[in-house]
Amino acid sequence: MIRIIAVDDEKPALRRVAKLLEQIPQVQVIGLFHSSMDCLEYILTEPEIIDLALLDIEMPAIHGFDLARRLRECRPEIHVAFLTAHERYAKGAFEVEAIDFLLKPILQNDLERTIARLVKRIGSKVEATHQPKRGMEVQRLGPFNLLTENGDRIRFRNSKSKELLAYLHHQGKAVSKGQLMEELWYGKDEQRTQANLYSTIYQLRKDLEVWGISNLISQTRTAGGSYSLHWQIPFDDVDLYEEEVRLFRQNASLTHALKAVQLYGEGYLSGSGYAWATTKQAELELGYAELLEAIVKVYVRQQRYDIALKPMRKWADLNPLSGRLHVKMISLLLLMNREDDAKSYYEIVRDMLNQDEEASEFEFEQLALEPSRQFI
Repeated sequence: MIRIIAVDDEKPALRRVAKLLEQIPQVQVIGLFHSSMDCLEYILTEPEIIDLALLDIEMPAIHGFDLARRLRECRPEIHVAFLTAHERYAKGAFEVEAIDFLLKPILQNDLERTIARLVKRIGSKVEATHQPKRGMEVQRLGPFNLLTENGDRIRFRNSKSKELLAYLHHQGKAVSKGQLMEELWYGKDEQRTQANLYSTIYQLRKDLEVWGISNLISQTRTAGGSYSLHWQIPFDDVDLYEEEVRLFRQNASLTHALKAVQLYGEGYLSGSGYAWATTKQAELELGYAELLEAIVKVYVRQQRYDIALKPMRKWADLNPLSGRLHVKMISLLLLMNREDDAKSYYEIVRDMLNQDEEASEFEFEQLALEPSRQFI
């Protein structure tokens, strides 16, 4: 499926394009905008895959060529074609690497030609966006959950059975009986802990059998005994998150950063209280902070300070003792022309800034001179 957005400040022209696109197989129109600013905000905040953007050229607020440059800066995988009534823009269109230049009034065969060019260029990538059929799903970003193929959440009779399954999946390999006892019943009487382990494994098997899942837990008796999970999970939100982070680092597209942040939610096994999860929590949080920083910098470069505030707050909340992040928050408030709020924030964190080697050199007046420098 080819996913398309279109923007034109002339509503009749926009409706015409939408109607023509509806008649082309394998095309899905995911956004129609009669404001270039609305289009830009959608591109900056929604992680939807977009294959093609059809842009009018002469628009108020943001010229079509400028919109194309700003779009490609943050989401380079999106292809652009221009819609215009003026042939004089042809040269400029191809200078911003447009795949096509369509003269109004737009005809059906014009759009079909554009789609054909797009498919020729990225045909295999378009196919790759199709989602496979869902199977069982593990959710670890947030509380641990296991979902059936039908999307039903599996219920566990007690919390220790659920934690045992979460821990075995967390390890991804055979775990010795001694390690399980140490991690899940730390400091408890050994004999009683062993009995708890056996009863928990028994209960977990029973819980899963209710949902038609059997032979999931494998056991070996050598070297004191060990347990592992005998399964392949098609959908694991942590795996999906880590793949989006990898893709972001590879091509710097905002699409992958937004998807990863959306997946991350409140973090790895948040609210579970599992002590054994802390190392993985810290590892994933580092990547999450990297994504938030990248998103904030994109929004500041695009001068969309209003939508930069939410990810900036999330970023600062990850490390509330970081003077550097507080300096950035103050700078962002200044960029938003919220000087009173910036001053109030500065007064609250001033003592912290004075104790932070990276931030102690900054005074409010200095930040106010050129706040955008903090986001370079």
